[in-house]
Amino acid sequence: MKKFLLSTLVLLFTALSIYAQVTTSSLTGTVTDGKGETLPGATVLAVHVPSGTRYSTSANVQGRFAILNMRVGGPYTVDLTYLGYQAQKIENVFVKLGEPYVLNIVMEESGTALQEVVITSVDSRSILNADRAGSTTNIGRAEILNVPSISRSVNDLTKFTPQANGASIGGGNYRQNNFTVDGSDFNNQFGIGSNLPASGSPISLDAIEEISINVTPYDASQSGFVGSSINAVTRSGRNNFFGTAFYNFRTEDEQGDNVAGTSFVPQSLNIKQYGASFGGPIVKDKLFFFANVELNKEISPGQNNIAATPSVPFGSNNNVSRPTAGELDMIRNYLVTTYGYDPGVYQGYSNLSNNDKLLARIDWNVSKNHRFNIRYNQVESKSPFFVSTSTSGTNFQFPGGGGRRSPQHLHFSNSNYFQDQNLYSLAAEINSNFGSRFSNTLRGSYTHQNDPRSSESSVFPLVDILKDGQAFTTFGYEPFTFGNLRDVKTYSFTDNFSMNLGNHQVTLGGQVDLSTIQNGFQRFGTGNYIFASWADFVNQAKPINYAITYSLSPNYEQAFPSFKFRQYAAYLQDAFTIGSRLKLTAGLRVELPTYPDVPEIQTHPL
Repeated sequence: MKKFLLSTLVLLFTALSIYAQVTTSSLTGTVTDGKGETLPGATVLAVHVPSGTRYSTSANVQGRFAILNMRVGGPYTVDLTYLGYQAQKIENVFVKLGEPYVLNIVMEESGTALQEVVITSVDSRSILNADRAGSTTNIGRAEILNVPSISRSVNDLTKFTPQANGASIGGGNYRQNNFTVDGSDFNNQFGIGSNLPASGSPISLDAIEEISINVTPYDASQSGFVGSSINAVTRSGRNNFFGTAFYNFRTEDEQGDNVAGTSFVPQSLNIKQYGASFGGPIVKDKLFFFANVELNKEISPGQNNIAATPSVPFGSNNNVSRPTAGELDMIRNYLVTTYGYDPGVYQGYSNLSNNDKLLARIDWNVSKNHRFNIRYNQVESKSPFFVSTSTSGTNFQFPGGGGRRSPQHLHFSNSNYFQDQNLYSLAAEINSNFGSRFSNTLRGSYTHQNDPRSSESSVFPLVDILKDGQAFTTFGYEPFTFGNLRDVKTYSFTDNFSMNLGNHQVTLGGQVDLSTIQNGFQRFGTGNYIFASWADFVNQAKPINYAITYSLSPNYEQAFPSFKFRQYAAYLQDAFTIGSRLKLTAGLRVELPTYPDVPEIQTHPL
């Protein structure tokens, strides 16, 4: 049985892939004189004005230069100097996530009249951009601020790529996209629910600096998706203090109360969204911080149906149920006094839900050649749901087509449940330059997706009471909630080493993903009794149906099947620049997925 559960879990689990991780940008180009001759050794200095971060390199024999691992955004000021030539300064340069900014400079000799300075930058959106690595849409901070969003979900940004159809991109299923933040995996790794964890809202939009949607990237370092590779980077501090705050709300007063001339009273509703961001310097030009918090609280109508009363009998209105208030009050009092169990209320209650996010980031300019950042993000959310109508596994169907939540029935509130969806992520990265030819990015991340179910009920069997052969009321612990758990922990390590060798930009890289997956599912873990009448329950008559699931572990403790997943990748890529409008990219990627503790799945002996 244990092997069967484990094998089933492995097959149901969406196999993890080695994911694309893009967190920086780059500046490339050529330096020539007025005659078109290259100027090898020309010095290029790029300064990120908001933070004072400096990047420098020199042109090679072909006059080409490349600055990798740059902070996304800007503005940058770029200075070019060469002995015997007039220095050049280019301002207001903004670099995009994963897209090289191409800057071609023509310098004039010193002592000559400066007639015209030729500076050519290539629009990264142009199809004639040789440095463009496939179909890509970049959405920067300015666009994020102007995008209307009620849900405040990343899905509200990705839909703007031309290849998108809702959350599906490039013809793939929405689950086949891959979403990373600062290189950390922010996918719904277990695969149940929406494409993103935390009900599709794993990070605040106010914490994102830029997002890149890649449909057809020609890059051996990117893998693990069919639809699109979506990469986002979080905001960083800078040399001046800055902050934002917002508050959104919606109540029943903002809803209509008249349809086609018929007035009605809107149900109670209270939705609040509020948050704040703050960043700035700890040490000017050296150490920076950024923090963000966002809270989402919602109070919405719970049970819309009400119990029948002498003044409002069953059938007088569509929302009046068959059980009477007197009958349900009597049942609740009996359970409290006899068993010490409170089943909750049966009407007039509200549903409470939340989605609370927190992010903190530190950026450190260790030296002119090394830059380090570390980021922590968490989201904790909870969504309410009514008791399940399913009787799967009991070999019982409610007579007459009626069941839980039918007009004939009214259940107690503690039979409902909450789906918790939590995500915790920590990522650290160090970017290094070694002279003008070599650079390296080393990144490590930890992601924990934790999705348990919870209930306001104490442990008590789920009891269904029939009356006149039809479902009447339900109380007790929701049948699929006890011990329900989806849990995935992932460690990921990536290293990319780049070499600028003339017209060749060579990248060597590797990645290791280590995941542990755990699942808990024990339907009817507290038992499920079905009685033909309330009198049968009180008199302890035999139920007409009974179901319970238990493990064979010591003391019948619940079994939580788990397995480990390991995937390794190595890749080599050469981007050969032939001209200003032509680049050839060739790459090789090797991946090895393994399940080290699942003997039922045979893997390569390596």
